[in-house]
Amino acid sequence: MDKMTTEVTEIKNLPNLHNATASFRELSSNYWSPEDPGEYKVGVVIEIKNELYENSKGDKIDLPCMIMLSQQENGSFNTIRNGSKKLVSTLEDAIQGGEVLLNTTPLRIEYLGKSKNKTNSFKSDTWSVKPIIL
Repeated sequence: MDKMTTEVTEIKNLPNLHNATASFRELSSNYWSPEDPGEYKVGVVIEIKNELYENSKGDKIDLPCMIMLSQQENGSFNTIRNGSKKLVSTLEDAIQGGEVLLNTTPLRIEYLGKSKNKTNSFKSDTWSVKPIIL
C-alpha cells in the first residue's frame, strides 16, 4: 500500500468526531497585553519559545515569549503568550532554578504596571510571579 492509501484508510477508520469531546486546551493563542495594574492570569507555563513578530518599523524580530495555559474563572482554559523581557527573564530564572516546572507548577502572574528604567528614560512593564499553593 502506498502512503496516500494508508493515510486515507486511517482517516476512514476514525470514529465519529462529532460525538467526541474536545480537549479543554485551546491550541490557538492570544497575546496578553495587560493595560491596568492588578490584571492577572493563573495557570501553568507550557514553554518559553521565540515567536516571530513585526516591530513598529516593519522589521521581523524573534521575540522570546512565555506560553501559558491560562485558566478562566469558569474552569475553561486558553493559551496566552507574552514577550515582556522582565517576565520572560523571571520565568527563565525560576525554571532554571527548579522553582517552576513547565506544564506542572501553577502560577499567578500579575501585571503591576510600568516603572521607569534605571538605565534609560523608558518605562518597562513590571510583574509579580507567584507559585500557587494547592
